[in-house]
Amino acid sequence: MATLGLRLYQKTDANADFAVLLENKKAKTSLLFQAGTIATLTHPETDAIRSDFHCRLLDCHGCLGVLQFCPPIHFPILDPPPEYSWISWEGENTQLYLVVVTRCSKICSIFNSSVYKIQEVDIISLQAMRPANYKPQEEDQWMKEMKKVLGNESFYFSLPNGPGEQLDLTLCAQRRTRTSKTDNKFFWNRMLHLHPKRFGIDCEQWLIKIMCGSIEFSTIYMNNHTPKILLISRLSCERAGTRFMVRGVNDNGHVANFVETEQLIHVDSMNNTILSYIQTRGTVPLFWEQPGLNVGSHKVKMSREPEVSVQAFQKHARFLREKYGKQVTINLLGTGVTGKSQGEAALSHMFQIQHKNCPWSRDGQHVVFDFHQECRGGNTENLAKKLKTQISNEIEEFGYFCSRSGVVQSMQQGSIRSNCLDCLDRTNRVQTFLGLDMLQKMLEYLGVLGNYVMMQRFTQKLEEMWKDNGNRISQIYAGTGALQGSKLIDGARSAARTIQNNLLDSSKQEAIDILLHGNLLNNYLAALSRSLLPTNLLVAPFTVLKQMCDGCLNYTTPIPFRVAVGTYNVNGGKHFRSLAYKHLSLDDWLLDSRKHSVLHSSLVDTTPTEEEPDGRPPDIFAIGFEEIVDLNATNIVQNTQWSENAASWGRELQKVISRDEKFVMVTWSQLVGVALFVFVNERHASHVKDVSVESVKTGMQGATGNKGAVGIRMVIRNTSMAFVCSHFAAGQKEVNERNNDYDTIARKLIFPLGQPLWAHDYVFWCGDFNYRINLSRDEVIDLVQRQEWSVLLQSDQLKLSYKEEKCFKGFIEGDINFAPTYKYDLFSDDYDTSEKARVPAWTDRVLFWRRCYARDKENPKWHPGDIVHYGRAELKQSDHRPVLCIIDIEGQIVVEGQRDTNYQNVVQDLGPSDCTVVVQLSKDEIHNLEEGCDAGAVFDDDLLTAVQEAMGAVGSVVLVRFVDNKIWFTFADSRMALQAVQSSPLTIGGHTLEVQLKTPEWRNQLEEELALCGDSTMPLTDEVVQVQEQQDVVHTLRNMQGALESLYSEHDNQINDGEVEHQRASPQPPRPTPPRPIPSRPPPPRPTPPSSAPSSPATARSQKQQGPKVMVITKPIRPTQVATGSASDTHQALNESSSTQSLSSTTSSHQGHPPIPPWTPSLEETSPTSEMSQVDSSQLPHTSAPSPPPSAPPPSQPPTAPQQSHPPSAPPPSLPPSAPPPSLPPSAASPPTPPISQPSGPPPALPRRDLPPVPSRGGSGPPPSGPPPPIPSRTLPPVPARNLPPVPPRK
Repeated sequence: MATLGLRLYQKTDANADFAVLLENKKAKTSLLFQAGTIATLTHPETDAIRSDFHCRLLDCHGCLGVLQFCPPIHFPILDPPPEYSWISWEGENTQLYLVVVTRCSKICSIFNSSVYKIQEVDIISLQAMRPANYKPQEEDQWMKEMKKVLGNESFYFSLPNGPGEQLDLTLCAQRRTRTSKTDNKFFWNRMLHLHPKRFGIDCEQWLIKIMCGSIEFSTIYMNNHTPKILLISRLSCERAGTRFMVRGVNDNGHVANFVETEQLIHVDSMNNTILSYIQTRGTVPLFWEQPGLNVGSHKVKMSREPEVSVQAFQKHARFLREKYGKQVTINLLGTGVTGKSQGEAALSHMFQIQHKNCPWSRDGQHVVFDFHQECRGGNTENLAKKLKTQISNEIEEFGYFCSRSGVVQSMQQGSIRSNCLDCLDRTNRVQTFLGLDMLQKMLEYLGVLGNYVMMQRFTQKLEEMWKDNGNRISQIYAGTGALQGSKLIDGARSAARTIQNNLLDSSKQEAIDILLHGNLLNNYLAALSRSLLPTNLLVAPFTVLKQMCDGCLNYTTPIPFRVAVGTYNVNGGKHFRSLAYKHLSLDDWLLDSRKHSVLHSSLVDTTPTEEEPDGRPPDIFAIGFEEIVDLNATNIVQNTQWSENAASWGRELQKVISRDEKFVMVTWSQLVGVALFVFVNERHASHVKDVSVESVKTGMQGATGNKGAVGIRMVIRNTSMAFVCSHFAAGQKEVNERNNDYDTIARKLIFPLGQPLWAHDYVFWCGDFNYRINLSRDEVIDLVQRQEWSVLLQSDQLKLSYKEEKCFKGFIEGDINFAPTYKYDLFSDDYDTSEKARVPAWTDRVLFWRRCYARDKENPKWHPGDIVHYGRAELKQSDHRPVLCIIDIEGQIVVEGQRDTNYQNVVQDLGPSDCTVVVQLSKDEIHNLEEGCDAGAVFDDDLLTAVQEAMGAVGSVVLVRFVDNKIWFTFADSRMALQAVQSSPLTIGGHTLEVQLKTPEWRNQLEEELALCGDSTMPLTDEVVQVQEQQDVVHTLRNMQGALESLYSEHDNQINDGEVEHQRASPQPPRPTPPRPIPSRPPPPRPTPPSSAPSSPATARSQKQQGPKVMVITKPIRPTQVATGSASDTHQALNESSSTQSLSSTTSSHQGHPPIPPWTPSLEETSPTSEMSQVDSSQLPHTSAPSPPPSAPPPSQPPTAPQQSHPPSAPPPSLPPSAPPPSLPPSAASPPTPPISQPSGPPPALPRRDLPPVPSRGGSGPPPSGPPPPIPSRTLPPVPARNLPPVPPRK
């Protein structure tokens, strides 16, 4: 087959059904593809059919299978369909293509097989004939990209060299001794095998299995032996994609760029000796991404909060522990909290938290090794000095696989997982180091450890192979080779990566998705089934999916959900730090809006109100913002998809809505000025999955994002929801433009895997729609004063367009009983009094839609949902008023036991996948045939015609064949085959005929089809891992602060021990020099660009005292720079040191904090004075004050100490009520305090930290007796500084 062993023919008769014939030139058998079916033909049948209007198309080396492709869904109208029709959406929409290898090259021969690299493929349609003047340039774009992906020399397959077992490239050497079953994780064309398998085709004979990754091969002459060295990297297909399109983990625990690399040495002449060593790599198993245009330093955004990531992380950790044994995780991410590694530090921080709390990874070591810091300038010696010393015991314990003469000598007991941000350049170098280190142990087993020349030969060759392997993996994921340390080469590759990743990867990602998902992509029915069925059932026949969706009431139970959807145009958020309305809070909008509306209505309406609404908090919050950033040219051109302003809003919103019950953020998305945040109650956090975001631009005809929409979809429990926040075109008369904006968003808002907006159970749509009122300003204001809302709504543009079915068809909006929300003067209740004098209008709206299935039309209890509250809040910091809608809906929960029972019932009535029955003479009639009479002679033309008419009466017949005196009928549907069997026996023309299924064991065959997408990875060892999982996987993160204190306790203890020894070894000077201010390194909750300063958008609110913050593991720090107290105290000390650095007096330190050794500053280490120095020191928490920095001008005499001193045992006082919240900058929340004047002169010396506090200004009593000595009086002259040059005064 490698020498063009297959030949393709296509039917040229335009009056007959189109067919393609795939012939094996050696065996003279063939496969017939016709009318969506596949049949195996014998040699005589092949000769007969080939001569029947068939012409030769091309020759090929192998066949990958049949690709099932669904074109993108285009609705004939833009309104949501009332129900799905599986025939029009799935049955007729699927197109079939045959994928074959037309050019390949041989890599090596090993284990009785030849390994080939695919270089070129061809895709042949099975629906239409390829014309004679066919040009590849005229193909569809997805087909061109598919050929590029499969032909980029990253896919490999193997063919047997003779009789015997064929090498399976998806299995490593150790797993091949335990199983011969293909590992589906590395089986890239498994979906292409699905269609032939349904028709009973022997896929092992006709199709090849391809693996994606890299195979490096070399032969070395070793004395009288010729060992073969292979470096095989297998890229997982579970979460495959390009660099910026696919990041992190998915809900099934599969991570992006997961690669299993096997270092293998095979010496056939040494009793068939096989040595193998396995390493793995993969991105950080959290939900994170890098949005926007990524050039140079890339922002890292945590797309889901830690509580929502727990379950996915645990699935990944469990997979590694069960399939690869004990684990050692090498975390190569940067640890600096500023600069380029700031985002990596936050990601590494969360990675350590999850690793510490996961029961499947607690017994594994997590090594944090900042590669860029430790190996700066290409100095990789620290890999041996610092990294290997931490994992040397595990390397010895894990070992490597060894077999001789087919007998296993040793097994690898665990693996090392390495990762950086992309798992490319840094990971390549670390894995190369570990591979070369294990090579020494392998050479020792081969007996050449003492031969320096031989060892050097092995080392050099393997090092080159590792380098080529890294380039190939980088080429697959990033589009260029790996960075090697050369400035010229790395610069060129970085520029190529930027162009490739930002401009070309989207089409490449689409081709990868088509290859891996087939007709599940852009499939309406599959999108509906994802929320109900497990992943492996999605590949079942469409008949099964439709019946499972129709009968979901048989295995689901209802669950109530309360959804709160809000929208607010914040006008850029410029006025939210104003003190004019500091008493107003977001609570009035998000939590107490119903309460305020009831109170307001009771003051206006004197009629008795109905029953008090229940105070049950919402289960889901979806909060949308418009103009969250200024819609200036910079933000529009940059297409802002991540801003610190939006991130600050998200943090503040979470604090506000968590007042009564804990809420966690699922994710958030931004498109220039439009932002959408989705939160769920903590009890639902572990039941959220399939979260994805998408955006649509509508500004300037879709070119800019100043107008547009963002969407977030998710599945909570088993209910799919989509949330949309949009900003339509402005203008009093631009109604058609607004309708067109809705039209465009509804059509183009398609989530990953081709899931349209209408493939969800619920759609919630909010935003600033900009629909106005068709009345004059005076008329509107007069009707508003009289609260005649019904009269105003008769002229509302949205209501008018809704009646004309031009927008929001099928959506529901609550009754509007509040004043128009636009446009107000800032900080006023007056409508627009500017020169434009805009007409007030209800521009800010919330609507929702629920899917109505066919089964729901007959259900009298079905209802779309109940609107509990629909109103506005009186926040006056913007020219709009925020709106909130609270809706009670009905979700569903799948009962797995009942679902399995329902599935078995559906399968029982399904029928065989090949849809084929066999008609033959009955046994009695065959027995009564005359001697020498062939059974085939009975089927004359008249009998054949009569039988075909009888089968045609049962259903649509697509293929008829005469095989071995039997007639095979293939129907269009599997259930027609079951109906045909029920008509047996048939009596036609005096003959009795039996009708049987061609595949009586079709249920087992269906299970084999579903197993193609199941987990088939064989564990490396027989170890039985017993881990007790928590019932609630979220509770481990509720005490996250304590988890991190435990995480860093060993690190801090080691530093403290070294510090104590240093203090004992070095005697204390009689007069210590001023200690250096302790830097605080709190980990950022979200990566923040260095140039942007976070600021909270909320008004001044009382804040609860937060728990101690934690520190990111960073590069080694001098013992004198490490804070031995809690991180919160360290951060607090920094704030106080910044505000009181002009003071020369000190207070006593907290009880239990060991003193910090003296430190002599230098000129290079001086730090500028912080802006916090303007804050009054009396308003800050009381703590030990460090000495002034060297850059501070020395006062002539020490200033006055605080009036009140706290003893060491007293707790530090909290912030006074008038102090600004920690989330707001002091300059925006409170007036600055004038700085204290500082006379020139040398700085005074400070006493030891263990001295009592400095007496107050009015204190005149004698100093306390006993050691330590009393503090000098304020009248004493200042002590000159030692060894310090004069510092110029501060500017």
